[in-house]
Amino acid sequence: MLLVGVTPSNDAPRILIMLGGTMPEGIIQGVTYFFFIFGIMDVIYLLGKISDEKKVLSQHLLPEKENWILDAEDANKIKLDIQQIEHTQKFLLTDLIIKACTKYRLSKSSAEVISLVDAQIRIYNEKYESEQSFISYAAWAVPSVGFIGTVLGIAASLGYTNEASTPEGLEKVTSMLAVAFDTTLVALVLSIILMWGIHYLRKQQDSLFADLNSYIIENLINRFYK
Repeated sequence: MLLVGVTPSNDAPRILIMLGGTMPEGIIQGVTYFFFIFGIMDVIYLLGKISDEKKVLSQHLLPEKENWILDAEDANKIKLDIQQIEHTQKFLLTDLIIKACTKYRLSKSSAEVISLVDAQIRIYNEKYESEQSFISYAAWAVPSVGFIGTVLGIAASLGYTNEASTPEGLEKVTSMLAVAFDTTLVALVLSIILMWGIHYLRKQQDSLFADLNSYIIENLINRFYK
């Protein structure tokens, strides 16, 4: 939104200036919107992935009847059935079921299966967090770029202080200051929206992994014949 030594157009509406709609004054503001838009797009993409993973939980891939006991052969049959599903698409739940069934068939120990499931869910969580690296960077970059724009705007306004004694010069100074603080205002508003999206994303992510853990324990591990 700002470049040192550039005066914003007096003809441009205030809202247009705040949206970065005038050039070259809109460069800094454009960078702010770039980080915000791509950060939000990443949030939406990951929320879509989480939603798809949660839908799999409602497909009843595991036996859910009460008092159903599973032995090693039953676990192997479940594993083979799930592998057929994975020929079309792989999900966290299907991968977790296969690993849990394989572990039980080899060890015959529910305690070892629980340890495996906990470790695997931590791995899934770390992978999801690594996919959010750009989102975290964008959340930091949006207000930072806004503050850079403010500094540039204040510096530009100081360049007109020698003209402040005239009405035209005073208008230039106040215009640059207004644009400078608008830059910070817009950046902070965008940052609040992006941070809310990140908070909601992580809430859904934690909910997904808690549901995965609960579903596996309730419908698989607790049914293993000890």
